[in-house]
Amino acid sequence: MAAVGDNPIRSGNEDRLRRRPGAGSIAEEIRHADASEGFVLGVVGPWGSGKTSILNMVREFLEAEPALVTVDFNPWAFSGTDELMHAFFRELSAQLKLKDQKLGDIAQTIDTYGDLMAPVTLLPFVGGWFERLRGASKVVADLQEKRTGSFAAQRDRVAKKLLALESPIVVIIDDIDRLESGEIRDIFKLVRLTASFPNIVYVLAFDRQRVEEALTQSGFDGRAYLEKIVQLGVEVPAVPEGILLRQITTALDEALSDLPDLTRFNSGAWPDVLVEIVRPLIKNMRDVKRYAASVRSKVRTLDDQVELVDVMGLEAVRLFLPPVFDAVVAGRDGLTTAVRDWGDRRAEDPVLKQQVEAVVRAGEPQPEVVRALIHRLFPAAGRHIGDSTYGSDWQTAWLKARRVANPDVLAVYLEHVANARMHAFSLAEQAFAVLTDADQLAALFEAYDLETLEDVISSLEAFEEDYPPEAAVPASQVLWNVLPRLPERQRGMQSFGGSRLVVTRVALRLLRRLDNPQQVAEAVKAILPAVESLSSRLELITMVGYVEGAGHELVSDKDAKALEEAFRADLVDAAPADLAGEQEVGRLLYSPKMFGGEVVTVDPGQQELATAVLLDSRSEVRSQSLDSRAVHRRYQLHWDLLNELFDGEDNIKAAVEPLRDTHDEELAAVIELVDKYLNGWRPSRFGEDD
Repeated sequence: MAAVGDNPIRSGNEDRLRRRPGAGSIAEEIRHADASEGFVLGVVGPWGSGKTSILNMVREFLEAEPALVTVDFNPWAFSGTDELMHAFFRELSAQLKLKDQKLGDIAQTIDTYGDLMAPVTLLPFVGGWFERLRGASKVVADLQEKRTGSFAAQRDRVAKKLLALESPIVVIIDDIDRLESGEIRDIFKLVRLTASFPNIVYVLAFDRQRVEEALTQSGFDGRAYLEKIVQLGVEVPAVPEGILLRQITTALDEALSDLPDLTRFNSGAWPDVLVEIVRPLIKNMRDVKRYAASVRSKVRTLDDQVELVDVMGLEAVRLFLPPVFDAVVAGRDGLTTAVRDWGDRRAEDPVLKQQVEAVVRAGEPQPEVVRALIHRLFPAAGRHIGDSTYGSDWQTAWLKARRVANPDVLAVYLEHVANARMHAFSLAEQAFAVLTDADQLAALFEAYDLETLEDVISSLEAFEEDYPPEAAVPASQVLWNVLPRLPERQRGMQSFGGSRLVVTRVALRLLRRLDNPQQVAEAVKAILPAVESLSSRLELITMVGYVEGAGHELVSDKDAKALEEAFRADLVDAAPADLAGEQEVGRLLYSPKMFGGEVVTVDPGQQELATAVLLDSRSEVRSQSLDSRAVHRRYQLHWDLLNELFDGEDNIKAAVEPLRDTHDEELAAVIELVDKYLNGWRPSRFGEDD
């Protein structure tokens, strides 16, 4: 459907507020009014209350047989009482000629009277050049004197012809309250000066407060002045609560009906948001239409990235409580930051509470709506207003549900662009959907660049409570095969574990979805043959076993030992060239010792494998000064590990000698470090070289 408009209804067939009977009553009042000396009826209501819709239905009743002639006068294009009077009679004459040929004679009489009402400056021979001529003022004075004498006579002719009509002419003037104050006063002067014409019924639509204020500015008592002019005032009825609620939901249904793939709608949360936030801010059907149009536009832009109920709640605030919405934007951290440290709430940044208090202050005219906004949409901020307290563990649930309570989701709502975390999470949702299909999952992972892939795998952890047990084997096979491809990023002092930890955390949670150690052991045995890398197999076997500080004891001790022994056999049988291509080859060769056996030693004559082990032995040590955020890096070797893997320093020397002519800068740097170690150098524990 097209975007929802803010137009009034044209016909009673469109009436959803049950106002058609009332419009019929107004039409009957007009038909039976004593208009022998004119009659003025006012349709009174605030902006947006539906006055124009009621006028359209009244007009529809009046045009039914026996039809009355209705004339619409739009005062917006004219200013000043004289110009307005002239325009009114000219417009009245023109519309009467069009409406009914029988009215041609009276239309011409009214047209002539209108010409007499025209300001002098509107006459064709009067202009700026004329007024500069000598004697111009005398010409104008003579003209005005002649016109004055003909006013009364022509007015009497108009009155007689109007009195002879069988039925009154109805003049409808809408949107008076949208004019400037001076223009409002001009309109009511026009009505006051012409309302005594027989068989002329004025139907005026206006906001009483606005018009009274405009009339009062002239020094009159605005209310008393209005009461003298308007003989019958009809108040626009308030929309019944049940009907307005129904119109809100109907308008939203219509506005969103043709938008595809709207899957995020929490039907359990919507009634509370509707009743506590949306409904109190909507006063009339104009508000309903504006609101529905706003929601439609926002939803189209967001493309189902944010929970629909949250969008509908925030859009109501944005439209009808702009100061509160501005405070929400400014206070987004305070609204979305949950408790991180339950042990010491005093450590919490006081700015967060100040931001929430600013939102509350901005909503002082409607405090209950603002409290509902925080309670329903931003529960993390509830503790600042005496509501419940939520810990940071809730952020994952809010992210999965695409609630604006999560800062990344709120950023999408406000900025219309998903940040890197939200982008990765969206991709993780796709991966979760195919978690039980190894081929589809592998194809998805293959399509992502490697840095994005690590973020996607990390985001999968949010779905751990929903992992299906049958995903343990296929998803683990894909994850362990992906691990060797993931790059090690440059990380700061607070970064731990890297890509290996990211994969291990998800794989661990997949296996924990199985019921018992026997099922885990069977799953591991099914996973291992499909895992190409020995390093990845080592990670899996270590994770489920009993290695201190690394094993999670997911299988029995007997099964753990069997897995470890089988792995050592595979390691010994592996070709040196294959071992050289493994990640962390030094750890790989050392691993049998972790399981209670002996390391697999390196033959210094196996140049490719020896080179890989030497390169793997270099590690980066990072340090940071107390007064600086800069991270300093230096390099050292795992010398003790090298000694074990090469079975002594002599074999290390033998491995290095053939490599000294290398053009590889990294290998040359390692050889330089080896020479330093062979000469007795050791790095300081405090970050500086000895």
